Amino acid sequence: MAILILAEHAEGRLDEATRRTATAARSLNGDIHVLVMAGDAHAETLSQQAASIEGIAHVWCATAPHLEAQLTEDTAAQAQAVLERGGYRYALMSSSYLGKRLMPYLAALRGTDLVTDVTKIETEDTFVRPVYAGSLLVVERLKSAVKLLTVRANAFSPAGVQTAAQAAAPIETVPPLPPKQAVRLVERRSEQSSRPELSRARIVIGCGLGVGKKDMPAVEKLADKLNAAIGVSRAVVEEETASSDYLLGQTGKIIAPELYIALGISGAVQHLAGVKDSKVIVAVNKDPNAPIFQIADYGIVGDVAEVVPELVGLL
Repeated sequence: MAILILAEHAEGRLDEATRRTATAARSLNGDIHVLVMAGDAHAETLSQQAASIEGIAHVWCATAPHLEAQLTEDTAAQAQAVLERGGYRYALMSSSYLGKRLMPYLAALRGTDLVTDVTKIETEDTFVRPVYAGSLLVVERLKSAVKLLTVRANAFSPAGVQTAAQAAAPIETVPPLPPKQAVRLVERRSEQSSRPELSRARIVIGCGLGVGKKDMPAVEKLADKLNAAIGVSRAVVEEETASSDYLLGQTGKIIAPELYIALGISGAVQHLAGVKDSKVIVAVNKDPNAPIFQIADYGIVGDVAEVVPELVGLL
């Protein structure tokens, strides 16, 4: 029996979340296969990237122009067709924006259950996931023949990549299904930035209401020196001083960087749920009783306007 991972990609590059999902899949004790669904321009490269992931036994590749858009209806139908070939006990994907769209649709197609946001796999049918902003952990058991899971990618380390000298997994094509006519991609936009993307950055600086507009030049200097991404708390978004694209927390980006620097953030439970898995947390706040200090590894009680320039000067 095998495990099927649905690959995630953008602009011809396999997302690291796929490698992290592969690590989660190793706990299930089976051959791990990857399904790549992409357009003609990127399918071969993406399949080779998937085949080089350590622990992957086989790669399926479905190639068609309409699959490049990764629309829910098309990708779910294609994944269902591969699952129907038989032999699979699990289908996995990360709890990304794409995974949160595709996997529930796939579960509906199959008429089966889905466990989302898994952070730990206890047994072959028992899975742990957080609820209530991470305040509680729920243990769920699936009895379906094919179990569908989305995993919180940052709870697992990325699987290694084999060198060119090592044997890569075999790649086999599968016939693409025709596109669904009900939905088509009109346009996809993304903001261009020289800084790392929030969910992938090794270092993230979070800004709360304690960071004024006059403080932002110093914060940006600090980010430039650290090659860090910049995110914001819910309060900053509600003040309409930053886009929700940069929101950190339960309803925004859930991150687990090597270093998270929280500037002027009090630490509401929804925010803490999105950043508490960071390896090291440094908090700067004028209020010594701010909840953010409860999860911080290092705390600085002081004004952001004074502390940040000093940090910049030390680098």
